[in-house]
Amino acid sequence: MELQWPLILFTTFVVWSAGLFGAQGAAALAGEGRRAQMPALVASAALLAVGGVAVFFHLEHWERIFNGFGNPTSGITQELACIVAVGVLMVVAFVMLRRGASDGAGGKVGVAGGSAAAAASKAANAGAPALPKWLAALMIVAAALLVLVTGHSYMMAARPAWDSVLGPLSLLGAACAAGPLTFAVIEVTRDEVVGRAIALFSLIGSIANLAVSVSYLAFMEMASASYTDVGYYYDPTHPTAGMVDVTALAPFAGESVAMVAVAVVATAVPVACAIVGRKTGNWKVWGAVGALCAVVGAVALRMAFYSVGASVYLFY
Repeated sequence: MELQWPLILFTTFVVWSAGLFGAQGAAALAGEGRRAQMPALVASAALLAVGGVAVFFHLEHWERIFNGFGNPTSGITQELACIVAVGVLMVVAFVMLRRGASDGAGGKVGVAGGSAAAAASKAANAGAPALPKWLAALMIVAAALLVLVTGHSYMMAARPAWDSVLGPLSLLGAACAAGPLTFAVIEVTRDEVVGRAIALFSLIGSIANLAVSVSYLAFMEMASASYTDVGYYYDPTHPTAGMVDVTALAPFAGESVAMVAVAVVATAVPVACAIVGRKTGNWKVWGAVGALCAVVGAVALRMAFYSVGASVYLFY
């Protein structure tokens, strides 16, 4: 299957946006990163907008996209509903931050550092508005739901390599890695000390992302056994198309090998970055490197995803 770059970019940016939005909610629940909330919100909204623009390049007649919204069980309708829900929560969060509304303001701020750093972080947060706990919880739920629904829309029995819950979970893993690492970078650029919750979230999310990504690649390899080389055949629906090479439908064979190698390395780097960031406190460098590698890993995994995503209908 050809690489669908508009869809790859759409999925990647939506996942990155949701991960950052969810990290905001986690920080708010922990009482951390209050000065980073507004720039993180703007960044999350911008990422979501870029993803929305990218998907239109996939459509020959973009105005017909609204025809698919009539069926509430369709994947595109569910994705739109989740995007709208996240968008509404973004507006609510923006209004809350602008008005300086807070719930539990002045709570403890956990930091990865000494007492001086903790005091500095508390002082920096003293005049910054905080998001209500109920809103922070909704942000996390909506972000996770958006990612899972986006991944679930690709699950179909006709494409064996896609028909696994590991698909949506791989996107959730990418969000859990890129999101908190990006938020950590925003925190330090706002002269805040990265809190314990975000530091821990970055590490756990990166480890989960690596584990799920490798597991999904292993599943793709096993799914390649679903195809059988039938020799010469004729596809009446695509009479001029070349025959599919069954051996190329495995992620660890052919052109997919390079994509898989990049995906594995790029998803492993954030784990190391999170560990070094927690030890040194230099999140501006290690957080940025980790977040970018998590995004690169997500793109490489989606490239492999499309490369092996052939339909069993090819042989009928």
